[in-house]
Amino acid sequence: MTQALEKTEIITIFSKGLVGAIPFIGPLASEIIGATIPNQRLERIELFLKKLESKIDKTEYEKVKVKAKEPESIDLFEDSLIQASRALSEERKEYIASLLKNSLTDEELEHIEYKRLLNILSELNDLEILILKSKEYMYCDDDNKAKEFWKKHGEALKEPIIYDGMTSSEELNKATLFKTHKSHLVNLGLLKAQFKIPNSGEPPEFDKETGMIKASGYYSSDLGSLLLEKIGI
Repeated sequence: MTQALEKTEIITIFSKGLVGAIPFIGPLASEIIGATIPNQRLERIELFLKKLESKIDKTEYEKVKVKAKEPESIDLFEDSLIQASRALSEERKEYIASLLKNSLTDEELEHIEYKRLLNILSELNDLEILILKSKEYMYCDDDNKAKEFWKKHGEALKEPIIYDGMTSSEELNKATLFKTHKSHLVNLGLLKAQFKIPNSGEPPEFDKETGMIKASGYYSSDLGSLLLEKIGI
């Protein structure tokens, strides 16, 4: 309802020529809203549907046909299309397609549980998903897969280090933002913090910024592992 209202308001603004007094950005925005966004979204949805079909085995067609017509599945389908229309990366489309495919083919989780996972996925950016994946790859049995993952994503996952009085404002901003990604994962219950047990008689180490006990590391929670499993990782 909110999305429909927002779209109607945008169309009203442009149809009334309310941006005509903005000589440069006005026409540019009209072009983007009128053609670029709809075309890009259609392309994203088309690619998403192709990915979804490629994930469904022919032996599952009949089962999917029946389940896809259930109100709960239609609800998930609609939400998935909305997310796919906004997905900028190939990986994001893969995640959404895998989650929807699993909701249509397995009996492990109920609709409301898949709905929750899809909502959580919508709250995560691509870097946060990478951070979550990295915690799983720390314990990966396949060395080649782990090496390939770190070779591809190691640079993006390298946490900026802050040195007192020696860190530039750009590095400080990057470090601050990187911390928010991990905090977001913790707040969503996808990551759990590990704490170092202090030696007898010694106080625990505290984080200067938060005033809380300093985490020595993070690991993927059961919910985090479940989400990764259902998005195809």
